[in-house]
Amino acid sequence: MRNLRLLKSHRCLKLQGPGTPQCFTVRTDTGTVLIASEYSVTELDTRVVNEVSLTVERYLPEDGGGTIVGIQDLPDQESVCVATATGDVILYNLNTNQLECVGSVDSGLSAMSWSPDQELVTLTTGQDTIIMMTKDFEPITEFGIHQDDFGEGKFITVGWGKKETQFHGSEGKRTAQRKTIPAMSWDDRRPRVTWRGDGQLFAVSAVCPLTGARKVRVWNRESVSYTILTPMPCFRPPGSLIAATQRHPNKHSVVFMENGLLHGDFTLPFGKEQVKVKELLWNSDSTVLAVWLEDMTPGEGGQVNTYIQLWTVGNYHWYLKQNLYFGSDPRGPLRLHLVTRGWVSLNYDWGWSTDRSHGEDGHDDANVAVIDGDKVLVSTFRQCVVPPPMCAYDLQLPAPVNLVTFQRQRTNELAALTADGHISVYGQGGPSEVSSYFSAITLLSLRHVISMCHSSKTGPVASNVSSFVVYDDFLLLTTHSHTCRCFRLTTLTVKGLQVALANDETLRRVERGSRIVTVVPQDTRLILQMPRGNLETIRHRALVLAQLRKWLDSQKFREAFECMRKLRINLNLIYDHNPKVFLESVETFLRQLDSINHINLFLTELKEEDTTTTMYPCPVNTTGQSAPAACGKKVDIVCDALRCTMESMDQHKYCLSILTSHVKKTVPELEVALQKVHELRVNPPSAANAVSAEEALKYLLFLVNVNELYEHSLGTYDFDLVLMVAEKSQKDPKEYLPFLNMLKTLEPNYQRYTIDKHLKRYRKALHHLSKCGEEHFTEALNLVKDQRLYSEALGLYPTDSPQYKALSCAYAEYLVEQQQAEQAGLLLWRCGEATRALQAFVGSASWRNALCVAEQIPLPSDQLALLARDLAGTKLIELRRYTEAAILLEWYAKDCEEAISALITGAVWEEALRLVYLYNRQDIIETNLKPALLEACSSQTSYLEAQKAMFTRHKTRLSVVRELKEKARLELLDEDVPDCPEAELYSEASSVMTGSHAGSKYSHSNSRISSRSSKNRRKAERKKLSLKEGTPLEDVALLHALAEIIHSVDKMREMHSLLKALVLFQFDRQAGRLQHAYGEALQMIEVALPEVWQEGLQQTQAPVTGPNSTANSIISTAKTLSNPRYSETPPPPKMRNGVKWKLSILK
Repeated sequence: MRNLRLLKSHRCLKLQGPGTPQCFTVRTDTGTVLIASEYSVTELDTRVVNEVSLTVERYLPEDGGGTIVGIQDLPDQESVCVATATGDVILYNLNTNQLECVGSVDSGLSAMSWSPDQELVTLTTGQDTIIMMTKDFEPITEFGIHQDDFGEGKFITVGWGKKETQFHGSEGKRTAQRKTIPAMSWDDRRPRVTWRGDGQLFAVSAVCPLTGARKVRVWNRESVSYTILTPMPCFRPPGSLIAATQRHPNKHSVVFMENGLLHGDFTLPFGKEQVKVKELLWNSDSTVLAVWLEDMTPGEGGQVNTYIQLWTVGNYHWYLKQNLYFGSDPRGPLRLHLVTRGWVSLNYDWGWSTDRSHGEDGHDDANVAVIDGDKVLVSTFRQCVVPPPMCAYDLQLPAPVNLVTFQRQRTNELAALTADGHISVYGQGGPSEVSSYFSAITLLSLRHVISMCHSSKTGPVASNVSSFVVYDDFLLLTTHSHTCRCFRLTTLTVKGLQVALANDETLRRVERGSRIVTVVPQDTRLILQMPRGNLETIRHRALVLAQLRKWLDSQKFREAFECMRKLRINLNLIYDHNPKVFLESVETFLRQLDSINHINLFLTELKEEDTTTTMYPCPVNTTGQSAPAACGKKVDIVCDALRCTMESMDQHKYCLSILTSHVKKTVPELEVALQKVHELRVNPPSAANAVSAEEALKYLLFLVNVNELYEHSLGTYDFDLVLMVAEKSQKDPKEYLPFLNMLKTLEPNYQRYTIDKHLKRYRKALHHLSKCGEEHFTEALNLVKDQRLYSEALGLYPTDSPQYKALSCAYAEYLVEQQQAEQAGLLLWRCGEATRALQAFVGSASWRNALCVAEQIPLPSDQLALLARDLAGTKLIELRRYTEAAILLEWYAKDCEEAISALITGAVWEEALRLVYLYNRQDIIETNLKPALLEACSSQTSYLEAQKAMFTRHKTRLSVVRELKEKARLELLDEDVPDCPEAELYSEASSVMTGSHAGSKYSHSNSRISSRSSKNRRKAERKKLSLKEGTPLEDVALLHALAEIIHSVDKMREMHSLLKALVLFQFDRQAGRLQHAYGEALQMIEVALPEVWQEGLQQTQAPVTGPNSTANSIISTAKTLSNPRYSETPPPPKMRNGVKWKLSILK
């Protein structure tokens, strides 16, 4: 639905060359025009740039009787090829101005045509032959134009009789008997040659000497004839469609043929004998067809009128866009060059323009005007979307229309400029014609934006834009990558636009070649036109959300709800947009919707999610939304607010919605809803709009599963309600009636216990069973043990009751089974079971509690000593709690030697020395303490040396692995990628295949391991991080190993007490060697840390989700999080540099 708008025109009048222009070509490098006349070749710009005579070298006669049959610019050779009617082919060098005759044909030439790639040239001779030559003018072949053979496309006869005897129908019979129409009298009878866009085929139109009719034959580059057509051919640049003209008894048409078959046509807007077609010419991208026509009879004063018509196609309909009273430039698809016989040069630059109304309120009809010859087709997209060439209404004008525009203030009125220089203004009241000159027309057209891709101040803004429109606060555009984007102008900058267009973010995919037609004001519809011409209506999410916010701000809840329901926008936005305003306008919301179904739909879609921060984030420049009016969960707040308002307005009318508000709450209030249904059954309302109990229960069963509702009704302990629900369900009465009858015979508390146990509400069941007396305690104890309700059961009985003691003992047994013997001992101790408590404390190595219980029993001194020795030797020393074991041995077992030995074993050197001197056992220093010190020093030194050697080995291997992986990555990037539109797909596929190949050694085994035990899974994880050379995650495994070494070396700072003990007993040499070795190890680690954990190793991209997320960012985040390197790479270890370990007295 676009029109051709004149962007720029250039007219050169003061040019004069020798003779009369016969043909011309355009230089692709300079844009100048090369005109050939009967005397010379002249190069023109705004002046005569260059001129070379063709008569000096006698290529043309000096009397002006020569004829140029063809001229072609050859930019690769920096020359111009000229063919004369006498048979000479001349090469004119544009740099040296030299002429060279590269060949001559004695019989003369009638036409010359170069292939689009300028590799071949075809010449038609005076003997009706075709000569095909290379670009270096080497002959390839010569063959006749007129041939008797039909060509390779000849039809096959299957033996069904003669053509005259076959059935044709009434119309087909007349067609079969029709004779061939000879060429018109005004036909110049010259051959014409046209090439297909890819240069593989060319067509030659010539007058047949036998029939006198003009026929067209198609040839390929190997000189093989394909088919014969009927005539003025012009190949469409891309494809095999040929445009030609054809006269009918009542019209003159331009027809399009392919493989000899008709593929469309259009009728020229002239009488049968009014004009003749001189030439047809496509522009370089085949979007515009130019038709050169000339009057067959002279007008007043003997002047013959010439016309240039520009036609475009959309949805298989041809539109006449421009009609000029009077061939295509490869430098610009929409540039038209004209040269008159009076040496007037005309250049026209056209641009595509969609002429739409500019209103932004609801009164604008979203008009779009399309020029179609002497008609203006107007579509009003607010009322209907009509695919072209149909329209809402059309305006008939007296002459062809060249320009149309809409007024700015009265946006439903338009003005049309016709080819005869008149402007017609149309409104709803009818047309009024105003005469005008061309200067006024220029002023009219300058008021419209022509292109977004160029600005005289800022330069190019975007080159990937195929169409755009500005509406309200938004810039909507389509790109050549087949996407539709919507930007908010209040926050958009030129740089931001360029970045957004460079990245595939916040876009909507559209059909290939889609263009924007218009936006319906105060609506959400965006009209797009497909390349073939049909229309498509989309609703861009940004436009929809902007309109919804306007409706919600003005409390137009019904419009917003209808739009959201139709476009599947989450209805939570109605509340989330402004919670405070919504809660204050609940009654308005209910009155505007005025539909129980719509209210129920809104309630059922409620979620705790805030859609303004996740699904539909608010624009940056908008004001923040109000916080909820009350604290609590959003769903509960909305349900309570709606329910209270509906109950105050009309509880009978909104009965179903009230039930929905109960069911939809975070904790569904099914019992309350069932109770309301029960009340409807007991006391049926008399209101006309009331809902019966059966309808309410049926609706409730629609919301909730029938079995779940039955169980909730049973949980109310109301058997009438249970029966009511059961009758509406599909349950068999034999299934539930015996059970209900049995329940009615039980004592109330035991009855409720039975119901709760049936419903698996064990806590409530225990509560009711505890009220049934001591005779049911055994059953209660079994329930507690089965469901592990020990804590709840202890709170139901007095602490001094035998039931409490029995529950405590049972709880203690359970805790012992759960490896929590200390807590079991506490329970047993407080309920008086001291002996069993002592066993629990001993089992858990809680020696202080055990000694307290032993004193409470009380135990004799010898048994107390044995208990202390047992706790120290079999429990604490095994747990490496040497200091505590020494306390037991010293104070309770009265064995100082064993206590000192335990301290020496645990390397508690200072405490051991204290006991040695306290009990005067200096002999132990020589027998136990000094040897232990020397052994500890030796083992620490050996361990340090081993850790240093392992650290150095792993660090060296890590450097090698990183170099190998970086080399492999660079080799992958250097691989050739296919040069085709699917190259990006190949790139992504190759990266995926590379990644899967790298981990293929482990991927299959891991998939089988997924269903195994946790032990095997841990084993598989350890195997994945193997230090074996060549594994995919070897670098990660090396990092883990290095981190473990650093942690173990850092823990050795506790050697401070060992160094002090060594110095005390004059082992300075051993202590100094140990201190020096440890200092070297720490220094080596600190130096290597930045090299091992390189900068940026842990700088992974944070997960992008929520309102700023896109499809690409979510996929990238998922890949990052699923990458084993992301989840398994250890962070750099932290050293405890603040811990003092060094002795200054050691060197």
